[in-house]
Amino acid sequence: MQTERDSFELLDRIAANTWPAESNTWVDHWLIRASNGITKRANSVFAIGSYPHDDNWLSLVEQFYHSHGLPAIFHISTASPDQLDSLLQDQGYELDTPCYMMTADCQQVATQAEKRMQQYPSALDLELEITQSITKEWLDAFLLLEQYPEERRGFYQGLSDRMPAPKAFITLKDQGQIVALGTAIVEGEWAGFVNVIVHEEHRGKGYGYAIIHAMTTWCMTQGATQQYLQVIANNVPAVTLYEKLGYQMKYGYHYRVKYDLADLVSS
Repeated sequence: MQTERDSFELLDRIAANTWPAESNTWVDHWLIRASNGITKRANSVFAIGSYPHDDNWLSLVEQFYHSHGLPAIFHISTASPDQLDSLLQDQGYELDTPCYMMTADCQQVATQAEKRMQQYPSALDLELEITQSITKEWLDAFLLLEQYPEERRGFYQGLSDRMPAPKAFITLKDQGQIVALGTAIVEGEWAGFVNVIVHEEHRGKGYGYAIIHAMTTWCMTQGATQQYLQVIANNVPAVTLYEKLGYQMKYGYHYRVKYDLADLVSS
């Protein structure tokens, strides 16, 4: 019989598949991810399930990140082992980036998004483009809208290539200008949404509803019935928008970070 904790672990694993790191190693069944320090998700220990059998797991993790010139970061969720969070805190790991895992029924989201779009006529007239692989136009717009430096292009290009199929890179345009975009990935009954953003100058026009509607509709054609997304807890506008569409917080997660690993040089 599947427990609630089991369902959290399953969803965590599915979500982790949408953000594959540039390089991976393992400490027993814990996945250790590294991607030159770009995003915590791609540079952290995916610490769910039971503890590793090797009692030296913490030292192995810290030595790995030290060798890569990176801080040691752990992804901590409700599916992580009991007391892991407090253990890391006692070892000097700082709490970082509390997030929500939010889930919803696909049909409910599609219905609610379409209903709310009716209040914004301009949101009904946007041009929709869907590609199965990332395009230069999509990536150019993403970096611009997120105000990310050009140095991140290689990471996001590689990340998009590594994402499992079926996947879609979805763009909404207003008179040829990209005003919203996002990435959708389907695994079984679950659809995951990442890199969702609306152009700052076009917020308040219902385009957030429009991009989620477009992504949800595509995912349903791929067989998804449930969907999830991960959002930073203090991003109130995003959380509010998702709640209006029927999303509910399933559980929380955060990171534990240790920046000073210099003492491992001689270890």
